[in-house]
Amino acid sequence: MSARKTSPVKNLARNFFSLSLVQFANNFLPLLAVPIIARIIGPDKFGVINFAGAIVTYFSLLINYGFDLTATRAIAANSEDEEERSRIFSKILFAKALLLLLSAGIFVITLFYIPQMASEKKLFIYTYLACFSMVITPNWLYQGMQELHQMAIFNFIAKLLFTISLIFFIRQQEDYILQPLLTSLSQIVVGIGSFLWAIKRYKIKIQPIAIPNIFKLLWTEKMIFFSMIVVTLYTTTNTIILGLVQTNKDVAFYTAGWKLIMILQTFVSLPLRLSLFPFIGESFGKGKQEGVSKVKQLAPFITIFTLIAGIGIWVLAPWLILALYGPQFSEATVVLRILCFVPLILALGDLFGIQTMINLKMDKPFFRITLMGAATGLVLNYFLSREMGATGTAWAWLITELIITTTMWIFLYFQQIHLIDLNYFKYKYLSDVARPFVYMLKQKVIKSST
Repeated sequence: MSARKTSPVKNLARNFFSLSLVQFANNFLPLLAVPIIARIIGPDKFGVINFAGAIVTYFSLLINYGFDLTATRAIAANSEDEEERSRIFSKILFAKALLLLLSAGIFVITLFYIPQMASEKKLFIYTYLACFSMVITPNWLYQGMQELHQMAIFNFIAKLLFTISLIFFIRQQEDYILQPLLTSLSQIVVGIGSFLWAIKRYKIKIQPIAIPNIFKLLWTEKMIFFSMIVVTLYTTTNTIILGLVQTNKDVAFYTAGWKLIMILQTFVSLPLRLSLFPFIGESFGKGKQEGVSKVKQLAPFITIFTLIAGIGIWVLAPWLILALYGPQFSEATVVLRILCFVPLILALGDLFGIQTMINLKMDKPFFRITLMGAATGLVLNYFLSREMGATGTAWAWLITELIITTTMWIFLYFQQIHLIDLNYFKYKYLSDVARPFVYMLKQKVIKSST
């Protein structure tokens, strides 16, 4: 079954709102339980949970292998070809299964030889269970078909039930270990449901894939995977380094602010990126100039949107920390204010890197720039975290993102690719482009009220 023929604006808007709903379910619904859970388990156990999550991120990254980008790109290019769609699906499925086996072996070894993990074996095992969902959750397929709305409602219901169960089961500090277990189980449920629906919806026929062909796929897509690895080096590793050079409380204060930023990032910036990637990729498929023009047109909306959100976070930071985490987490306010404009920088970095460089197959320059940023970020993170604790970690991430985004802009500038055009920031252009979206929303409100 091919994607329905809808107007580009309507399809883009539908995918953005569907992705926002998915991210809302993944991040905001669990956040509703934070005011209760954080006060029950306290900063120390809160820090341990987030330290475990940071470690397991590397295993999930290995299993995903950048397929959220490369497989999305492949599906978008073959959305009308049912046979090719099944072949791509099968290759990704078996590749992820092989990577799961590899990651499980590494996980077992580290579980016994890293002291911080050995002391909390059950917690880390419960956290790692979420990796099984990485194999069967075909978000990349829905993104490539530009029909992510198909799984949005199901995902929302599953996470709503998870949030309710979290509040119900965690009653005392010793129950902290149930948080990662319930999180993993909810992700597995979503994965099974979305997998079965994808098989039915797109008439997928799973085909056996030879091991050499899997290795060939992994080798072909290695640059994107390495790029994802180095990005994680300065985003997730900072939590690990902080946990090694400081206390669990420092980890708690940093991750308290970091989680709120990631809510903004995943609720706004990530849906924009994932819904725009196949949309812009289709434009680049018609020609380089058309793709660049599309990025220029969309840049003002993303910039203004994330800038306003950052200002709002800075103003509301003390109230947000107090309301969500309680007075024990007051030190997280400074962290939140340092990081409040990171989503803006990330949004511009996505435009320059993911939306433009990746679509133009500039995989190697993209990797080199992110590698340079990761190396710089690791050095900054180690020294600033050791000297300043949680606030030092926050400054390290902010500075690293600035360096990477600026370098990408400079690289593209010297490639004669100019993505920031001030003419598109003028009120007349913004109002003209926004009018169809406003009209569509009004029609939905009128329709729902009748």
